[in-house]
Amino acid sequence: MLEALDRVRGEVVTDLQTQLRFEVLMLDAYEDFAALAERFGVGYVVFNDHVPHERLEAGKLPKRLTGTALKSGRSPEALLKLMQELHARRDELPEAITALAARFAAAGVRMGSHDDRSAEEHAMWHGRGTTIAEFPETLEAAEAARAAGDGIVMGAPNVMRGGSHNGNVPAHELVALGLCDALASDYHYPSLRRAAMFLVEAGVCDLSRAWALVSSGPARMLGLEDRGVLEPGKRADLLVVEAKSGRLAATMSGGRFSYLSGDVAERFM
Repeated sequence: MLEALDRVRGEVVTDLQTQLRFEVLMLDAYEDFAALAERFGVGYVVFNDHVPHERLEAGKLPKRLTGTALKSGRSPEALLKLMQELHARRDELPEAITALAARFAAAGVRMGSHDDRSAEEHAMWHGRGTTIAEFPETLEAAEAARAAGDGIVMGAPNVMRGGSHNGNVPAHELVALGLCDALASDYHYPSLRRAAMFLVEAGVCDLSRAWALVSSGPARMLGLEDRGVLEPGKRADLLVVEAKSGRLAATMSGGRFSYLSGDVAERFM
């Protein structure tokens, strides 16, 4: 994927940048992952731990084991064995992840935590150099991120669904409390624009604040100081939507149109 992005980066209008998530208990892959990020100039790395430790500790099967196994190209038995092996190595994690985070920090890579569940968990990641809390699962974790001065990202699909599919804190509640700086499209790209509009229609916030969650907020957190706002000297990154329907009419990246539709397309073409 990274090689393909490198090939097309100079050919497409949209500015394509890379975020990589890394499962931290893949302890044998640390060197390969760090080398990969360095080779392709990845500027943002997020640390995940999706191993279901509590269920494995209790001797229970992980939820959705069969479906997850099929998606990963493994049998349920092979995936369970892998999870159990990773779970058994969790005591090796603190030393390994601290060294990896230090390596990324020295290279100027921004780092984020993922699915923080408590203030203590966020503090642990923040102490290793993360500055972004991605999808905190609880109000406590989000408040800890805000107190630490870290950026907070929530999922736009969470906003559209009215809550998390895992029963975590609803994104719109964190927006209302001022505990969300950016929305991510996550697994459903159209939700990014729709979530901003939904927040306005639901009376959670006004359009200026809602749109900042998909423009200036993400740009600020990622250190992209040349974009995110409409000001002289900034990149001409524009999104045009139809006022009544909210449908996407045009996008412009760096002063060049990358998408045209409907009446706008007719005017220009």
